[in-house]
Amino acid sequence: MLTSNFNKKILLLLYLVILPWNTFAFEYLDKIDDKIKFPTLELLDNNEKPLILKFNQDSNKGFIINFWATWCIPCKKELPDLSSLKSKIKKYNIDVLTISIDKKNIKDQLEFLSNNGASNLNHFFDKEMKIFKTLKLRGIPTTIIVDKNGYIISKHEGILKWAQDEIINKIKSLLY
Repeated sequence: MLTSNFNKKILLLLYLVILPWNTFAFEYLDKIDDKIKFPTLELLDNNEKPLILKFNQDSNKGFIINFWATWCIPCKKELPDLSSLKSKIKKYNIDVLTISIDKKNIKDQLEFLSNNGASNLNHFFDKEMKIFKTLKLRGIPTTIIVDKNGYIISKHEGILKWAQDEIINKIKSLLY
């Protein structure tokens, strides 16, 4: 009984410490001081065909790119929110893409994405982690915001409730 009460107190303390970080996470979506060009390295598409993501200056389109893997529990929790984000920001000419760093078969990953509420997103696969390593990312999930010229203007490490209005407004202010 004593252990149970102690565990409850620890959980409550963790909840109170973690909640403020998630609630105000949009404040941490700041512009990067030194913008970085998104690398022109090959990825695989859904059909396992190589391609290079190119950002067209004429399109005035912004991108939110999420790095993830099937074995990442926070990534799994975040996928439905990214899907909801895509629906909400489409009208602002902003797209949401995912890049998997998983080594699993692409068909298995696509099934995983479909089963976890992310079938409406555009998916790409970086099995050798070339882009991940080039960008010197530290962990997943990591989400970057890329402007119409292909420059990374913001980066968020960890899970985030992407479809919240405050976050959408912050994304719009970063891109336009």
